[in-house]
Amino acid sequence: MNTNTFERKSFLNNSMVDVGNTMFQTIKKRDSIIVNVDLLRATANEAEQLKEHLSGLTITENNSVIIDLSKSTFIDSTFLSTIVSFNKKKKFKKENIKLVVKDPRQSAILRITKIDTIFKIYSNIEEAI
Repeated sequence: MNTNTFERKSFLNNSMVDVGNTMFQTIKKRDSIIVNVDLLRATANEAEQLKEHLSGLTITENNSVIIDLSKSTFIDSTFLSTIVSFNKKKKFKKENIKLVVKDPRQSAILRITKIDTIFKIYSNIEEAI
């Protein structure tokens, strides 16, 4: 057994890791609800907390939801799947959910995987608003 993998899993599952509510903050600006994702790596470990955070939002038809991933240099498929699932559940139009992705590698991956056909993707928050 690989000790490093075991130790990492134990550490991640340990109560010493306090994720709290600091990973996601919601700000309302005009008709937009901005969800700031304060994660360097947006992974499956945080996807459930994102799901809970998004399900707690009060959204009207006039609101657009901007998910700000500009601090993230890595976004895994499970984390993206949570956003896609939220989109399907709420039955938004393409212009209602916007992603802000600053990292050029992540932007390229989102274009290659055709995520840009589901969401509009911007490089900064000002463009998204």
